[in-house]
Amino acid sequence: MKEKHIITDKQLNFLDKFLTKKGYVNSENKIELMDHLICDFELNGNGNLSQFLSTKLYFIEQQKSKREKILNKLYLKEMFKEFLTFFSDFKRILVTLFVFLFIFCLTKYFNNKIILASFAISLFIIQLYGVYISFVEKRLRKLEEFKALAAVTYLPSSIIIFSSYIKNPLKYIELFTFFWFLIFILTLSFVLYIKRKKNELIKKYNFLIQ
Repeated sequence: MKEKHIITDKQLNFLDKFLTKKGYVNSENKIELMDHLICDFELNGNGNLSQFLSTKLYFIEQQKSKREKILNKLYLKEMFKEFLTFFSDFKRILVTLFVFLFIFCLTKYFNNKIILASFAISLFIIQLYGVYISFVEKRLRKLEEFKALAAVTYLPSSIIIFSSYIKNPLKYIELFTFFWFLIFILTLSFVLYIKRKKNELIKKYNFLIQ
């Protein structure tokens, strides 16, 4: 029967710091991974924790990647729920109507240069604000939950970049008006969600990011 190596307090402290350096700051996820590694080390290790962890690097990174993908899906789902509130919540419906009327008037009564300039400026400003609130808090950057949140901020940008390849976008002005309206509301909803979620993460992990 293989000898069982009981992990020491010193090794526990080393494991905790090791996982922190690997980006595991979330207490629940970190504890779950630590429990797994401790059990595996005590059953299959040779007493040398550093050597044992060197064989588990891929597994550790894989678990972090899986966690980030789960969080990305969760955040995207919640963000689209935020987007739908602009068509279901009374106060936000007023904002939606104002945005639509403003864009409609621009595309109907102004020339193409002004329309395209207004389109680019309006989306650039709101997207820039989204990036700002995502990265201004240096304390949050080590949190895997915040990393996953920041990663989805670029979704509206990817849609805008894709649309830039469309030749003569103003040829069908009604479709362009509708597209501008939707992408603006989508970006706005994402920014509002990120701002609120960021504040929630600060409160949740305030003891870790001092």
